[in-house]
Order: sequence, then C-alpha cells, then structure tokens
Amino acid sequence: MSAKPHPHEPLIFAWQARDHSTWHLVAALLVLMGAMAGFFFVFRIVHPVTQRVATSPQRVISLDPHDPAALALIHRAQDRSFALLNEDESAAPLESALLAFRPFFEGYELKLRELEPADDAVKQPSLFTPGRDVLPPVPRRVVQPAATLPAATLRAVMSSTLAKRGLASLELPGIALTQPTRVQFRVAVGSAGQVLTALPLGSAEESGVMQQLQTAVQALRFEPSEVQRIEWGEVSFRWEVVKP
Repeated sequence: MSAKPHPHEPLIFAWQARDHSTWHLVAALLVLMGAMAGFFFVFRIVHPVTQRVATSPQRVISLDPHDPAALALIHRAQDRSFALLNEDESAAPLESALLAFRPFFEGYELKLRELEPADDAVKQPSLFTPGRDVLPPVPRRVVQPAATLPAATLRAVMSSTLAKRGLASLELPGIALTQPTRVQFRVAVGSAGQVLTALPLGSAEESGVMQQLQTAVQALRFEPSEVQRIEWGEVSFRWEVVKP
C-alpha cells in the first residue's frame, strides 16, 4: 500500500507547500530603498550661494578753510544747503505781519481792582430775634412727690408635706433677697422637728445672702412626728406687702 496521501484528502497543515514570502519581503525592501534614494536626490535641499558685499568703513574728513580747495568745497556745500547751514541772522527773511501771533494780554500790567462802594443795606423784617418769644408760654410741670413704697417682708413658704408639721410660712427679716422665685431649699426634717439637712436647689444670689438663707432655714423647727423618722420637703421664698 502506498504511503503517499491522496491529493483530495483534507489536511490540517500544508506540509508539502513551500512558503516564498521571505523572498517577496526582501524584494519589496530593495525596491523601497531604491525609491527613497531617488527621492533623496530629487528633493534634496540646495542652499543659495550668497555673495559677500564689500563694505568700506565710514570716515570723517575735516575741511580746512585756509586750504583753497577745501574752501571751495565748503562754499559749494553752503550753496546747495542754504536753508540748513545758514547761520547769518541778518539774512533771514522777515516774518510776515499777517502770520505773526500777538496775544491779547501782551503788555498787560496787573493792577489791583478798585473797591466798589457798598450798597445801602436793605432792611428786611426780622422774623426771629434772640430776645423775642416765638413759642407760646408753657405751663410749669407740677412735680408730684414720690410715692412711698409699701413695706414688704420676706417669708419662707413650706411645701405641703412640711406644712402638715404645723409651720406653713415664716417671716425672715433682714435678708435682701432680689430673686425669690429662683431660690429654693430641699430640707430633711427629723422626727423631733429639727432640720437635719438644707440643700440649695438654685443659687441666683450672692454668697452672703445664700449663707443667711441657709442659716435661717436650718433654724426652722417643726412639730415632732413618731411615724416618719426623716421627712423631705421644699422651702421657697416670696415677698409680701405689709398691710397698714
């Protein structure tokens, strides 16, 4: 049996076909290099050749008027530029009188202006004078004597639990309390009726006033109670007007 495959048999890889792409690439590369070399010669940059211009240095020639040749050259230059080099003021053309500018204040001398006599003052009716009363007379204000404020006393008001112990309120003289509604004490009353503890709940006064209030609250005495050993309550303050 022959080992040669059938020509119509489908193959995955074409093992017998030769690849000539490498020679194609080499030929294309050579053609490209030739084209680039041709473009280089065709489109090459040619710089123009500049010619050097011969320059002569500047020189200043001093002409001596005592030399006849130099004097003739000076006269020749003066003839050509007469308006520029002429220094003779007498040869200058006279100015035209029509073009001359003459200011109006030329030759004017400053002088003081004479005082004009003052006109007679026209008397106008005076509408207001310092010594004249313009406003109608105002009646005097009756000063009323200051009303005397009624006397007021500071009282300590007990809460309902402490009021049952026989003391509803108590007068506290000699204490200047300005804000009685903001000061309050929490007190603990013993079975014998004495105040064991007085705790301030609000302090809006000076330390001296608060010390007086605390001393007065601790000096309070209530009725003894055999049922409760310690009873808590509140003590507030208010001002009451003394009726005559």
